[in-house]
Amino acid sequence: VAANAKNISTAMEWVNTSGKVIPSGGSNPINAMKTAMNLKPDVIYLLSENITGAGRYEVPPEELLAALNRLNPVDSRNGLRRVQINCIAYLTQDPLRTMQRIAEIHGGDDGYTFIERGRVGQ
Repeated sequence: VAANAKNISTAMEWVNTSGKVIPSGGSNPINAMKTAMNLKPDVIYLLSENITGAGRYEVPPEELLAALNRLNPVDSRNGLRRVQINCIAYLTQDPLRTMQRIAEIHGGDDGYTFIERGRVGQ
């Protein structure tokens, strides 16, 4: 669906009332990517402000990239990966370029997009 004001409001209401989204103080992108890959998609859109996390939840970028390579290896028959992973970074630029690196390795043409703070929700 389009990310217009009505749809964003509807999505946020669902997040706040569904009981299915339970914040717990941290995230692990590797576990989330395993779950996504198990669905056998053609394309995954990875949206994150800080994909590697911080503090005790931090995942080193090289560990994340290695895990994604294991989950989405190159097929030796055709040189392609099974799943295209397009990345959307938002709010702040990642100085380590982790999302850009994921998109370069796993994404399609123009697989990386950055949305600056002033454009979120427009």
